[in-house]
Amino acid sequence: MPRSEVGFERWKSREVSTWSFQVFQKYNKELSRMYISHIAAHAFTYNKLGQLAEWSDPASTIFEFLDDTKVNNFDNVKSWSDSYNQFDNWINLNSVMAMSSNLETYMSTVIQLALESDVGVLFGTSKRIDGIEIVKYGRSQPFDFEDKLVSCVKGDWSSRVCAFSKIFGSVPNILTDNISRLEKIRKLRNNVGHAFGRDIEESRRHNVIDIQSMDRLSRENTLKYQKLIFGVARSLDKQLLQNHIGEYQALHFYHSLRPELNQKAPNDSTKLGNHMMELKKKLGQFGAAKAGKKFCKELIVYYESL
Repeated sequence: MPRSEVGFERWKSREVSTWSFQVFQKYNKELSRMYISHIAAHAFTYNKLGQLAEWSDPASTIFEFLDDTKVNNFDNVKSWSDSYNQFDNWINLNSVMAMSSNLETYMSTVIQLALESDVGVLFGTSKRIDGIEIVKYGRSQPFDFEDKLVSCVKGDWSSRVCAFSKIFGSVPNILTDNISRLEKIRKLRNNVGHAFGRDIEESRRHNVIDIQSMDRLSRENTLKYQKLIFGVARSLDKQLLQNHIGEYQALHFYHSLRPELNQKAPNDSTKLGNHMMELKKKLGQFGAAKAGKKFCKELIVYYESL
């Protein structure tokens, strides 16, 4: 359907994803570019190393170090390579930690968005209360869903899935089918974030003097985890956007824009036309999917009728 013919429907979004998911994806792409650049540099380094050196060569004959205290860390090229591969593993672990953190931030944001939009879902009356009306007439901070958000992003994944289902009535299959894999990601994330890539409980023992071996994570599994995390976010976004969010984001955008609009006009029809054009322009500048005049006009009429 041409953009000019697309009208406003409160509970049906014209966009394929929430703005929150689009932010999630931008962070994901940024991390992916960094990770891919590391993979390319790793391959290039070993390709050149194979042409120039033997494992037994002193590392200082191949690499430049800032001072002797740095070069003395390595007996030879093989010693350097062992450390470099350990660093490669460390990058894999930290990539998963970053991806997992990005997912949890996204989940908190989109669940908050869904509850603001469709607050009635908490009382078994989904879509009977329009959250934008509460925003329009309520206090400056009308919502407090902290306990709901925490229950969905903290603890093990079984409890998170249970909490999400209790709030919204159902959970995407990708979550229920991958709880064990998501648990592995969660534990890896915690180990990297709190125990330098080691088991947290073991790291807290005070009657030891040696350190544990670092968790191992292959590049293949790193990419598989990345794919799973994307799939979880995409499925959550689709469910919440279709069932609870609809056009809440665009309505909230207009609510925030409204105080800046010129209210002076010879008549209501002219004022509506002026506001429609301004909303259309501002949505485009913001980066949202381009909206037609029909959509913007109907959105404003809906908001003003509340």
